[in-house]
Amino acid sequence: MLSYWIHSLDPFIIKFPSHWGIQGIKWYGCAYLLGFLIGYWIFCRWAHSGKIRLTREQIQNYLFASFCGILIGGRLGYVCLYHLDYYIHNPLAIVRIWDGGMAFHGACLGLFISWCIWGAQQKLSVLSLSDLCIVPGTLGIFLGRCANFINGEVYGRMTQMPWGIIFPVDCFARHPSQLYEALGEGLVLFIWSLKRTHDERMHRYPGLLASHFVIGYSLIRYILEYFREPDAHLIGCFTRGQMYSIVCLLIGLVAAYRLKKHPIPCERSVFTKQA
Repeated sequence: MLSYWIHSLDPFIIKFPSHWGIQGIKWYGCAYLLGFLIGYWIFCRWAHSGKIRLTREQIQNYLFASFCGILIGGRLGYVCLYHLDYYIHNPLAIVRIWDGGMAFHGACLGLFISWCIWGAQQKLSVLSLSDLCIVPGTLGIFLGRCANFINGEVYGRMTQMPWGIIFPVDCFARHPSQLYEALGEGLVLFIWSLKRTHDERMHRYPGLLASHFVIGYSLIRYILEYFREPDAHLIGCFTRGQMYSIVCLLIGLVAAYRLKKHPIPCERSVFTKQA
């Protein structure tokens, strides 16, 4: 009989006294912070080497706009796409982001809207701004999924594989799907996107890297959903994550085709010709 590892990791780095009203600082929140700090470091290096044409102040403003897009879009996406009935009856719970609940697809939409607003102010292509976030974004996904694992949330389906883990939800061994997603959606796409930033097409075809990322992420997410416990009721025979990934896949395919056939003027690209 297999002896499975029992998940007992503490989701808190630091716990506060009960009378403070906030439980403490979680690994999940620190994963977001670390992702943005890494992004800032990467962008500053790129700016210093001439790969991108952004000032330090513009980088800071870009990251702030991205943070707002992720926070608002990710939270509203989780509310609307996964548990709308609950939040309709408990609207005040929407702002309780410290209780968890963010949706990747909602965060992507929030990011795009924030870049549209900020990019218009700076006269920069929103598609090029989308390319800019892919490398640090994939690292952010990796860190976020690792934090999901520490929290013991978005766990996998039941399994008899020897690497199965017993999460606090019940006494059954389950796939560590958070780690599958950390490797697939995060690390694999990070290595791929980092290599693509040395391609001259980054300047010639703004938005192409982002569209290819959407395609790659959607395919990986669709496959890994078979190992992940569904977050909500199925839509036909598909999980919510699979349905949203199919929609994103189609959008990515159409965008990649159109960008190759009808590239936008590269004068508004964030990346320089030497990229």
